[in-house]
Amino acid sequence: MSKPDKFTIKIDLHLHTCVSEDGALHPADVVKIARRKGLDRICITDHNSLDGARVAQKIDPDLVIVGEEIMTNVGSEILAFFVRKWIPPLLSPEETLARLADQGAVINVSHPFDRHRHPWPERLLTTLIPHLDAIETFNARTIRAQDNKKARTFALTHNLPMTAGSDAHTAMEIGAAYVEIPPFDTADEFRAGLVHATIHGSLSPAWIHLFSTLNKLRGKLGLKPIINS
Repeated sequence: MSKPDKFTIKIDLHLHTCVSEDGALHPADVVKIARRKGLDRICITDHNSLDGARVAQKIDPDLVIVGEEIMTNVGSEILAFFVRKWIPPLLSPEETLARLADQGAVINVSHPFDRHRHPWPERLLTTLIPHLDAIETFNARTIRAQDNKKARTFALTHNLPMTAGSDAHTAMEIGAAYVEIPPFDTADEFRAGLVHATIHGSLSPAWIHLFSTLNKLRGKLGLKPIINS
């Protein structure tokens, strides 16, 4: 007898590998840990790079979605899923969104109002709403819970689907936040399913950010894993 399909799956939508300068984990380790923690899908969203996500997807294509966290020229970031072509950093928000739309990527905004990580000016973010598929309303690395709550209020006010992610840079963080969503295969199915997503998770301790500083130092010393994509 075949096993029935799951009604919902667990997906952590914001993870980093050692390709990010502040990340520590080889893509293979991210895959292994995510599976061990019971996640059904993950989206690897390294800073301004697809290399780590592509390596991980080759290892476990049923688990990994290729994404990217892209720095814009206003200092705030865009989080994208199902990215096929690399988007360079420091483009305008409008140009970044246009390039993502051209390739059919699912477009999100990471930790939009986190006061410690260059929050989006609300007026500017509002002008971008027609081009967004969702807003990240729970980021486990956000230090102040009020900043996640502000993102949730913004999403509800503007009728935008909501996402969550651990923003993991270390093993202990993977799966700290995730969404439950109907199973999907394509970007369009995922986009449609976001309307039904439920948010789960808890905030990581503030000291977890110290590891990001350590990881940057380890990279400068040549002590991080080498990735061949």
